[in-house]
Amino acid sequence: MIMVTREFNALQLQAYKYIKTRIIDGTFSYNQLYSESQIAREIGISRTPVRDAVHRLCQESLIDIVPNKGFMLHKLNQQDVAETYDIRSAIEGYCARKAALARKTQETEDLLRQLKGSLDIQQQIFEHSQDVASFAEEDQNFHRYLVLYSGNTAFIDLFNQYMYRIKKLACYSLARGNRMLETLKEHRRIYGAITSGDSKEAYEAVLFHMDAPYGVNLEIVYSSEQQKAPSR
Repeated sequence: MIMVTREFNALQLQAYKYIKTRIIDGTFSYNQLYSESQIAREIGISRTPVRDAVHRLCQESLIDIVPNKGFMLHKLNQQDVAETYDIRSAIEGYCARKAALARKTQETEDLLRQLKGSLDIQQQIFEHSQDVASFAEEDQNFHRYLVLYSGNTAFIDLFNQYMYRIKKLACYSLARGNRMLETLKEHRRIYGAITSGDSKEAYEAVLFHMDAPYGVNLEIVYSSEQQKAPSR
């Protein structure tokens, strides 16, 4: 479960960013064991701040600690999927409803411009390349704009903590069938509801959008768990 942790000092933050960047950009791979000592040597710092960074990343469900050996990348499980969609539904549903209720404000106008720009980029990706990674990146931007609009620092921090997991799940589902086109349609529905000031529709559109890939991702994660389970 992802948790909010205390503030880091400079060396701890350096180690945290170093490891997290390599997780997100794909430098670190699954099924590979990584050593705190090796990471410390690469950065040029002592092992203690690296250990603190590793524990924080474990709390954020990005890695799993292997006692007395090091750490490995965390593989998403069914609980991870459920928690992610529950959190997103609660936060983003609220944000969309809030934006629709405040339709006539300048803040909502600014949000709608951002969402429209993101929709245009998504449309271009779908029409020209259908590249999953590129679409997932813009999908994340669309939802980030919605959360940032709220101005709620707790929402924003939580969304940022889940960002890697959100993108990972998006890549899983977007590679399946017509999910990319359906995602684009669902984003347009959210945009349209906010534009028309329909708070109920905005909220329901977000929940529908969260429910649509949920089953697909559960199936993918379940299959992965079955493959790595020992035979009897």
